[in-house]
Amino acid sequence: MTTRLLRNARLLDLEHGGEIGDVVVVDGVIADLGPGAADRWLAQAGAAASAAESTDLGGDLLIPGLVNAHTHSNQTIEKGLCDALPLDAWMVVASYGGAGARLSPRDLYVSAMIGAIEMVRSGATSVLDCARSDNEWVDDGMDAIMQAYADLGLRANVAIQYSDLDFFSSIPVDLVPGGADLLKPPVASPDVVLAAANRFVDRWQGKSPLLQPLLGPSSLPRCSTELFEASVETARTRGVRMQTHLLSAQSQIRMAQQRYGLSTVEFLAKLDALQDWASFAHAIWLSPEEIELFAQTDAVAVHNPASNLKLGAGVAPVPALLKAGAKVAIGSDGASSNDTQNMFETLKLSTILHRVQGPPETWPTANDGLGMCWTNGAAALGADVGRLAVGAQADLTVIDTDYVWPAPAEQLRHQLAYAELGSAVRSVYVAGQPVLVDRAFPGIDEDALRAEARSIATRIWTTLPDRLARFEEVRPVLEQIEAAVGGGGASCH
Repeated sequence: MTTRLLRNARLLDLEHGGEIGDVVVVDGVIADLGPGAADRWLAQAGAAASAAESTDLGGDLLIPGLVNAHTHSNQTIEKGLCDALPLDAWMVVASYGGAGARLSPRDLYVSAMIGAIEMVRSGATSVLDCARSDNEWVDDGMDAIMQAYADLGLRANVAIQYSDLDFFSSIPVDLVPGGADLLKPPVASPDVVLAAANRFVDRWQGKSPLLQPLLGPSSLPRCSTELFEASVETARTRGVRMQTHLLSAQSQIRMAQQRYGLSTVEFLAKLDALQDWASFAHAIWLSPEEIELFAQTDAVAVHNPASNLKLGAGVAPVPALLKAGAKVAIGSDGASSNDTQNMFETLKLSTILHRVQGPPETWPTANDGLGMCWTNGAAALGADVGRLAVGAQADLTVIDTDYVWPAPAEQLRHQLAYAELGSAVRSVYVAGQPVLVDRAFPGIDEDALRAEARSIATRIWTTLPDRLARFEEVRPVLEQIEAAVGGGGASCH
């Protein structure tokens, strides 16, 4: 049994209002909390009391760690990749369409570590990572990403991202003359694609309480109907969670009608895929009927405000989703589209972005933003995190009160949601273990990792001219499609 006593902290979550108290952590789980909790435990512990590690937090704020419910660790080193490109054009340069960078397993390890370090420094304790490894070394690449999270000590759900259709099969190329010439056959049969995903699950399922392998069908348009149906069935029968992308571009409305004869959410409902083990990134172009249908389920939508704004993809109908009772979490998205992994930035944008639409009574509040991050982030992970309560996982972030000043509960939450970007984060614990202590990572050579990341980035940027040349070849078609579907820039209502 391992015990950690965190004394003299201001406890703040959606239930606690900043009162001074202690948190007792036993074997990674909160065993007691509140005024006098540490002394109560010591009085009952007997001989075990001498083995407890005790830390006096000196009145600093103690909050549940932030949950990043959607990102792509393979993009971390490509910050600043693009500017003023809409979603589909960005995808050609960043990932698909023949122009993406290839990262070795070691590159993927470093990229995941650098992204995780940034997340921890901005208060995150857990992440849902839709990671992509080159098919040539998919097993070693995915293992390298998992090992990075293991080495740092972050709680990570990692979805192996896969698809069987070429990028141009995922956009309505039929809208432009000659567009069909870009189409290619499927890259592999569904069973071959899923074989790698099943191997990943075999290697990692149950291996660590902090690491969970997930299925990650890239997006519905980039997966054949057969592959997506097989993914849902595999998730259900194997007891594996799943994350995919949902309606991140307006053009996908047309693709769904062509492919399924239904709206995307209707198709998901038909497959019985809107379950508590499934989460859906973006969820921008939902119709009012799809919002109501989604809200009747336990599935989780993940709002990614920074990347959606940067790529002009649209504004997710978060107020309508929340009003309907849907579960909405928040995520940073990948660093080549956001371009940060800062969850305080994401938390702020998740609320204030929606204040340009609708009357004030519809605006998401700081409490709404924190609830999306903590409560619904926990739902996306399927983990008992995001709250200070007996029985919850001790994923905790210490906030320096020299930066976030003591105040009434609501004002403390306002400061977290609107005034902080990570400078106040002093220490971070995951399952009660210190990951960041007084702004340093014990046992991690951060300087060496950053030096290696710079070397990788230097190599990646040498590939950029060829990638941009490939993009210029297809830019006219992409621009015509963008014009034909009306572009992004708003939600569908």
